[in-house]
Amino acid sequence: MLGRKNDNVAATVDTVIGKGAKITGKLVAEGAVRIDGDFEGEVSTEGDLVVGESGKVVATVRGRNLLVVGTIKGDVAATGQLEIASTGKVEGDVQTARLIVEPGGLLQGHCQMPLPADA
Repeated sequence: MLGRKNDNVAATVDTVIGKGAKITGKLVAEGAVRIDGDFEGEVSTEGDLVVGESGKVVATVRGRNLLVVGTIKGDVAATGQLEIASTGKVEGDVQTARLIVEPGGLLQGHCQMPLPADA
């Protein structure tokens, strides 16, 4: 999503957890977050979240639009879109308005999508 022309994830990132970093705890952010290291705990952002190819997240995750190129183990809630790239892996239950899983991407868990208001 980052670097693509017609995507929903923000082109600018406000918070970065770099490759090689290992963090345990609770991350609360208003803007876009990118995780390329290891994070364990809870992630909550009003903005977008990108888990890079080297990113390993063991946490409950909440955000607007999520792009998973690495790994998330834990429940995920996206108010917008969840995209799992070809190298991405999500192990946990998912709630999202839109779901994209590229060939090779993996989702292990239950997925719940809200019904449109006019349904």
